[in-house]
Amino acid sequence: MNILNIASKSSALLATGASLYDIHKLGVREANIKREKNYADDFIADQIGSSKLNYPSEKHNAMKKWLMNFKYPLQVSEIWNTATGYLKGVAKGIGYNIATLGFSALAFFAKKDGTRKAGIIGLGLSVAWDFIKNSTNIFERKDYLK
Repeated sequence: MNILNIASKSSALLATGASLYDIHKLGVREANIKREKNYADDFIADQIGSSKLNYPSEKHNAMKKWLMNFKYPLQVSEIWNTATGYLKGVAKGIGYNIATLGFSALAFFAKKDGTRKAGIIGLGLSVAWDFIKNSTNIFERKDYLK
């Protein structure tokens, strides 16, 4: 193994690991957002439903209150919203990290030295661009009031 082979494999593994971590964290964040939005929507629907009584009845009030408080520990909608939120976040994360993942694959799987070098250079430029774009405010919109 020569130094170029070691450099290409290690840089590709590090960049892929960082991208996968970022993709997973974005998936978890989106899953939590979707699950919490579902809780809020259910709460609002329950409150609106409980405020509408055909006639003022303590019996019906008690039944509605019991239904509002009775929730299964893990609802089907909670599982569905968590899973779809996670998949949405993973898809976003892959879209954000597509260049890094592509150059990582090129650097890792390339057989020729020229292609490996192109993968390493592309990977370096991709990571540098990602750092500059997301860590500084150079490309942020400044005219919010216009």
